[in-house]
Amino acid sequence: MSAQIQQAVEIANSPSSDQILKEQALAFITQIKTSAEGWKSCLKLLQLDSTSLHTKFFAFQVVDDRLPFLPNEDKITIKEVIFTYLDSLIANNKIEPFFLRNALSKTLGLIFVHCTTNCYSTLIKDLLSLSYNSTTDSFNEIATDYYIRTLLVIHQEIGDQMITRDSRSQDHNNLLKDSIRANDMIDLANIWKKILSKLTAVSSPSDKIVDEIVNNTILCIGYYISWIEINLILDEQYMSFLYQFLSSNDNSKRRIVTANTFNEILHKKMPSAKKLELLNFLNLGTMLSQMNLNSKIMEFDVAMALAKLINQIGVEAIIVLDNASPQELLNDEFRSIACSKILEIFPLIFEFLSNEFDDISLEVFPFIGNFLSFLKKNITNDTVNFSSLNNDELLSTLSKNIIMKLKFDPDDDGDDDETIEQFNEIRNKLNVFLDSIVLLNESLALEVLIGCINEFLFNISTGASGAGGEKDWRTIELGLYVLTYYSDMLRNNIMNLPKTMINNSRPYFVFNQMLCKVINNSGEILISHPLIQLLFFELLLKHYPFFTNNNIQVEGVNKEDTLMKVLNVFISNFGVFSANEKVKHRSWYLLYRFLKLTKPKINDYIIEELIKSLLPLLNLNFEILSNKNKAVSSTDVASLHDLDLSLIEETGSFENQLYLFESVGLLITFVSDEDSKITIFENVLQPLFSNLESGITSITSYKLDLNVLIQVHHSLISMGNILKGFENLRSETLNNIKLLNIFDQISQVIMITMENFIDFNIVRESIQFCVVRLYIILNNNNNNNTELLQSILSKFISCVMINFDKLKMSEIINLINFISQILHQSNNNENSYLLLQSLLAPFLSKIFFRIEAVTASATDDFSKKEVLDLQRSVLSILIAISNDHLNSLWLSTEENKEMLVNTVKMSLNYSSNYSVTDLSVVKLSLIVLNMLCQGIGSGIVIDPLDNYRNESNKFEQVDEILINNSILLSVELGLKVPAANKHLLKDAQFRNNVTLETCRLLKGIAHIGYEYPDANTLQKKKTEATATATTATTIGNKDVGKQQLLPSGFNEFRCQQISSVLSNNFGFPGDLSNELVQALVSNTDRQFMKYLVALVEKF
Repeated sequence: MSAQIQQAVEIANSPSSDQILKEQALAFITQIKTSAEGWKSCLKLLQLDSTSLHTKFFAFQVVDDRLPFLPNEDKITIKEVIFTYLDSLIANNKIEPFFLRNALSKTLGLIFVHCTTNCYSTLIKDLLSLSYNSTTDSFNEIATDYYIRTLLVIHQEIGDQMITRDSRSQDHNNLLKDSIRANDMIDLANIWKKILSKLTAVSSPSDKIVDEIVNNTILCIGYYISWIEINLILDEQYMSFLYQFLSSNDNSKRRIVTANTFNEILHKKMPSAKKLELLNFLNLGTMLSQMNLNSKIMEFDVAMALAKLINQIGVEAIIVLDNASPQELLNDEFRSIACSKILEIFPLIFEFLSNEFDDISLEVFPFIGNFLSFLKKNITNDTVNFSSLNNDELLSTLSKNIIMKLKFDPDDDGDDDETIEQFNEIRNKLNVFLDSIVLLNESLALEVLIGCINEFLFNISTGASGAGGEKDWRTIELGLYVLTYYSDMLRNNIMNLPKTMINNSRPYFVFNQMLCKVINNSGEILISHPLIQLLFFELLLKHYPFFTNNNIQVEGVNKEDTLMKVLNVFISNFGVFSANEKVKHRSWYLLYRFLKLTKPKINDYIIEELIKSLLPLLNLNFEILSNKNKAVSSTDVASLHDLDLSLIEETGSFENQLYLFESVGLLITFVSDEDSKITIFENVLQPLFSNLESGITSITSYKLDLNVLIQVHHSLISMGNILKGFENLRSETLNNIKLLNIFDQISQVIMITMENFIDFNIVRESIQFCVVRLYIILNNNNNNNTELLQSILSKFISCVMINFDKLKMSEIINLINFISQILHQSNNNENSYLLLQSLLAPFLSKIFFRIEAVTASATDDFSKKEVLDLQRSVLSILIAISNDHLNSLWLSTEENKEMLVNTVKMSLNYSSNYSVTDLSVVKLSLIVLNMLCQGIGSGIVIDPLDNYRNESNKFEQVDEILINNSILLSVELGLKVPAANKHLLKDAQFRNNVTLETCRLLKGIAHIGYEYPDANTLQKKKTEATATATTATTIGNKDVGKQQLLPSGFNEFRCQQISSVLSNNFGFPGDLSNELVQALVSNTDRQFMKYLVALVEKF
């Protein structure tokens, strides 16, 4: 068996082994590990000289795994073999590889853990006897190495607080720690000291095993200090050794472990007075200060360890003050010593904070955060004097050091996004520190910030120059970053000023001064670096109110001149013409936002020049790099009909260009001279018209390809974005016949393009985008626009309806959303109403047919989601008809009445099939039924806000189709279904989407012809209704006059109808039916739902 195990281990560890053979070996090894007797074979392997290193390691692992589960006699057997193995190593003076030394030590440690309390209690003493000869006062290095490594394992198993253990294990570990405290603690402390004394005196850096023993001993001291008596370690001889190791430059690893051990000593829990005594005894701050540390020339790991130690000293000193009793804090000596421990490490904190490696700087962040938090907590403490900590000189120095840490390192070019993101995370933490200093001492913090900004940005000769007098981008970027921080500080009101005072405060005035100074000196300050360019533009956008608010003034600054300088910087190589793609594209967006927010009132000539400057950027130059849609060929035009643009990769930056097109649209609207406005508008549109004309020529001559199709799409979208710039155009401007003629011309070009490209989805989508933009512009109740708007809508909708079958699902949803926009305006626009009146039936008919067709074929998740989205959209527009007071549309024609019947049936079908229908669709369907019941439940339109209601238009089938079925559905879903499936009552989704809406439907039926009384919606309805009812409105030639609200109360006939259905169809007793109806009319929706749920649960 031993030979087999060894062979399997060697095969498993050999990189050249056959894969099948290796798998067999691993299976065999696993079998040995899991078998109850496998450990015995492995123990035998440890007794053979011929056993390989890898096999020994495996054998130790198997023994370790089985040891906790063995009887005491087997544990003793293992102990004997392991000690025999160790004795052999000592006798032969054999140093095994690092991994085997750790494996043997692990087994020895586990023997201690699992045998000490039951069968073998002297492991530590036995190991010590092998390691140290008291007669000769000498150490056996091999035995001592295993002794110290075993102690480390023991701590990891029983004392490491980072490992979570169950209560049983913790109790066992506590017994073991008590055993060490009682039997071994003094020996441990003495032997560690002897090791540090003897072995450091005779060893040299080349004596590797001795070096490891000393370093591991220092580690042991740090580990065990948390749970043994600390006074055994705190003597002058121990401290002398540790100070020596900490200050020595000869052994970096020893220096690191010593720093970590001091950290553990400092971290030991004790009362404030005791901790202060410890800090005073260790005197580490003074000792470290005397070492004249220079973190910039240290090894990285050493600097990290020392930074952690310095941070820990400060944190512990702050904890002393934080946890001290009021009596201790009033003691001058106690407070003075604690504060001195904090103050003496600040030079060290600044040293490591300024290190070029952020990982090292981050190590002192906790102290800085704790220090500032402590000062903030005691800012109003008049009892205890902490003036030595909260003093101007210290806070000023700290502020300046924090600000300098905000600067990019000399070796960082600021061009790597990942590095910048990481540095910004550090900057955010530093900003929090600055916020705290602002709170502690506002005037000092502002003085430092302003001084730094002036130095970095405006004192170019001293503050922002690099080698050779060249401007240093890092310094200028730092200045802009600090200025941005200053602005954010004001916006976030870190100073806690009354909100009404912020814009009139001195800090705000100073900021505006500096902002103007940056703009006026932009030629000197703004060197070509992406971070500087972006910071500048982002800062301008954040503070656009400076240019729009007349109450914000800076002495000696002409806002118009300053605005022109800003626009000149935007329209320059520094901005929209930047050679850096990231800056260029971002500045296109920022220019658009700046123009949209400021709406600058500038000379027409200047606007024209700005537009001319931007025109070269509007060229739609691109090449198709790849197309992952289905195969496209020059002869297969049909393959272009259905394209996904996200699968087409092209050169250029079209998505970003759209901001420029909208910016140009905005600029055109700023032109005051109407003729100039028209001329500029025509010039901007002409290239796009030419592109579309070229596209139409290509398709009519059968020369259409993907490039032409993309060009048509981009041209339409670009035109739509220009139109977006006109959306806030004043209505009086639209009286200009020439401008309306251009909109008419655009619509004609759009419709001609649509007729030619109706088969191509990307063109249809872009045309709808343009039509929506035109609708928003022209739909402003200006009579001059009405005819044009109706013409555009009629042509577009007619074309879409004729080609409805070509539309993709997403296009139908977008079309529904657009029709919903028209609906919202139609109650006050007769032409729109008439358009919808003729559209309603065929439009819904096509949608219902599409839903039915695609539902049957939808098998994958994407298709099912498309169907669901379409169902939700169509139900939403049905609800919008009622919300927009247009229920009269349903009864205005016979076709619409037929569609009403189909709509009710569809809603009933969705609702009744709740188990296979998405609950969001069920909910919307119930809302549709409720709205219809409330709107036309009397057979006529009863909404007083529906301006086109006509009592001669009636829904003769209202009872048969709508009311009776809605009552039956309500009782079915509200009572019968949950009674048969009571788990549904505990389903929050079912209750909120089905039960609640069912209650509302039933309640709506009970109040047909009356105000819906639910407390959650009544106020809104009344407010809206009152506002309309008190105003006489004229629509077309019809004077609507004063509208009357619906009366309060409930419909007794419908209530009796509900009661009859309960009794006759569902077998309810008469008194229970009446009780339910009474609850229905006297409670709010949710109160009635609680009643209904309780009723179901009762039965």
